[in-house]
Amino acid sequence: MEDVGAGMSATWLDTSGDGRHDIYVGNMWSAAGLRVSQQPDFHQADPDNVRAMYQRHARGNSLYKNLGNGRFRNIAAEAGVEFGRWAWSSDTWDFDHDGYSDLCVANGYISGIEAPELSSFFWRQVVGNSPETLAPAADYEHAWNAINELIRSGHSWSGHERNVIYANNQDGSFSDISGISGLDFPDDSRAFAFADLDNDGRLEIILKNRNAPQLRLLRNALQRIGNSLVFHLRGTKSNRDAIGAAITVEGAGRRQTKYLQAGSGFLSQHTKEVFFGLGEANSVLSVSVRWPNGTVQNFQNVPPNHRVEIVEGSPGFRGQPFSSAAPTFVRPKPSPVPSPLPTSVETWLLQPPHAPGFSLPDTAGKKWDLHSIHGNRLIVFWSSASDQSREQLRSLAAHETSLKDTQVLALNVDDPINESALRAFAAAAKFPFPLLPGMSDVVGIYNIVFRYLFDRHRDLRLPTSFLVDATGACVKVYQGIFDARTVSRDISMIPSTTADRVARALPFPGTLHLGEFQRNDFTYGVAFFQRGYLDAAADSFQQVIAAKPDNAEAYYNLGTLCLRRKRLDEARTYLEKTVQLKPSHAEAWNNLGMIAAEAGQTDKAVSDFKQSLQFRPDYTIALLNLGNLYRRQKMFADAEQLLMRAAQTDANNPEALYSLGLLYAQQNDNQHARDKFQEALKLRPGYADALNNYGVLLVREQRYSDAEQEFQQCIHNNPDFDQAYMNLARLYVLLNDKPKAREILETLLRHQPDHQMAQQALKMLH
Repeated sequence: MEDVGAGMSATWLDTSGDGRHDIYVGNMWSAAGLRVSQQPDFHQADPDNVRAMYQRHARGNSLYKNLGNGRFRNIAAEAGVEFGRWAWSSDTWDFDHDGYSDLCVANGYISGIEAPELSSFFWRQVVGNSPETLAPAADYEHAWNAINELIRSGHSWSGHERNVIYANNQDGSFSDISGISGLDFPDDSRAFAFADLDNDGRLEIILKNRNAPQLRLLRNALQRIGNSLVFHLRGTKSNRDAIGAAITVEGAGRRQTKYLQAGSGFLSQHTKEVFFGLGEANSVLSVSVRWPNGTVQNFQNVPPNHRVEIVEGSPGFRGQPFSSAAPTFVRPKPSPVPSPLPTSVETWLLQPPHAPGFSLPDTAGKKWDLHSIHGNRLIVFWSSASDQSREQLRSLAAHETSLKDTQVLALNVDDPINESALRAFAAAAKFPFPLLPGMSDVVGIYNIVFRYLFDRHRDLRLPTSFLVDATGACVKVYQGIFDARTVSRDISMIPSTTADRVARALPFPGTLHLGEFQRNDFTYGVAFFQRGYLDAAADSFQQVIAAKPDNAEAYYNLGTLCLRRKRLDEARTYLEKTVQLKPSHAEAWNNLGMIAAEAGQTDKAVSDFKQSLQFRPDYTIALLNLGNLYRRQKMFADAEQLLMRAAQTDANNPEALYSLGLLYAQQNDNQHARDKFQEALKLRPGYADALNNYGVLLVREQRYSDAEQEFQQCIHNNPDFDQAYMNLARLYVLLNDKPKAREILETLLRHQPDHQMAQQALKMLH
């Protein structure tokens, strides 16, 4: 028995009444997975048996039929129970008391409000890029990072999935009755538990969801229902709860066995009473109990429709008829309608982040530097197109006296092209606080601050305001319109200790037993870095180091940031600290090699690149860097070995193919050079360096028309790539077409007026 699905839960049941227990396993059925995994280009390099595993994974739940010889066979498809969507919890339940176990599946992952749904993205980009080995794979890592950001930004992933109920047809097959059962809620369900809460002999369902309503209590309201029998066991020699006991009920030609178990479905525990459906059987029954210690007790004349209590070792049992259902449970009530979300929300922050600095002129030209202002500050992000924004500004102005000790800075997020309209608005309104045209970088940085304040990542809604205390920390966020007098009250009660912040921020009192609430400045640093806000990124990484001086990744990111800015000495210092803290940091060794190569320290560069590859032998970037270093030193055999390894490690890496093209071109192996340039361009059609050097190779082969086409294509795709202009101008000079050469140089100078080589070449053509 092998199951290649996710295996979220498993349960035992006798599907056909043959007395043998089968196994039902909850997995992840996916329409997108079924479609994508069947496509020819999906993991096309993998063997058929591996592709078949992916396809089986997408088909959903498994039902393993007990063959009676110690073996099982998956009959989920023929039984009609594969479909279960993202099945967190699957378990058995004889809802109609016919004596045959039915199936209940609680499903759904994350329901959001943004399009598109991410199941297809998951199968195409995450599963589709899943590496064959445990080696790091950039595309796979990036896909996971992307989907995690998308689900935190409001997208659905297997969202709005309805729970599934299967009725046992008593012949080994099942029918999907989800819609008529009343249990097919589109919630993000996680788990459920069965219990007879009103002692009427029917199991209620307690359904636990990720989203609202987080808890549903559902009663079995089926009117035509079979008889039943309920057992409550108490161990004396065995464990008190009798976990592991087997109960067998015989009567009316049927024999059923069920087990008392601990733990059910997904992170669930049903009642410890054991329920048997009896169908129409209403005569007395024979019962045997095999206790966990192996002792067997037999009982006769057990009446149906009773709750039967049995104590281990006692010769008799105590039976009690079921109670009648309470009248309030007979008729279903509609689910309550959720209250609308508030339009204004105020949040005290558990760990206030540092407010990023800025220096901006107001509409009158006066400069305002955030961190040069003493005392408390209120930063209001607003738009002239937002009625709520304008109302907020008027409210702040009307209560100016309440804010006399607070500097209000109103940052406008409108397009700078409308700055004249902003000035006119400011002149007419005469607000007692400055209106600042918000630069895109400032707005972008604060948008990131806002996105990562909360678990659900959202862009700034307008208006949104940040209360910054005298230390420069953002202590509170106001979303939507708020009363200006609230700020005055809040300033008087800004918390100064962790305990005070927790008391202000949480909606309920309590004691935190697992450490403390902490904001991840490293996440902020990475987010700023990825979006090009390098100063803000550096500040965040410095804050990480101040709090955790042994954080190697923070030093690495600071070093990489300085390397991007060409601050090589600073970069070297941070990266050396990285490898001191974590000697096996392959990426840091690689970057140290790049710094050494830039400084002309070839031996040091080679040593650092080799260190990187020692810790991560298949690190493509280090293979390329060392290979190209050997290529420039004309150590062609060593270079080819490394560059070929890079191309084999990452078959979709155009840089590896391009570098091989340069290597072969240096050795006048035009055919191989041409092949590699073309392969690189197939992977990245607009690759500027490859287009340009392929053009140079074509000039060498005197294929001037083809070379001209490559240079022109390079310029078209990369208008700021100067080498293609210069090479095309040289080609025109070679062809004795000086007017075209002058024209192309003039075009370059329109893009880059200070380009000295173009200026000199143009002078020589006059």
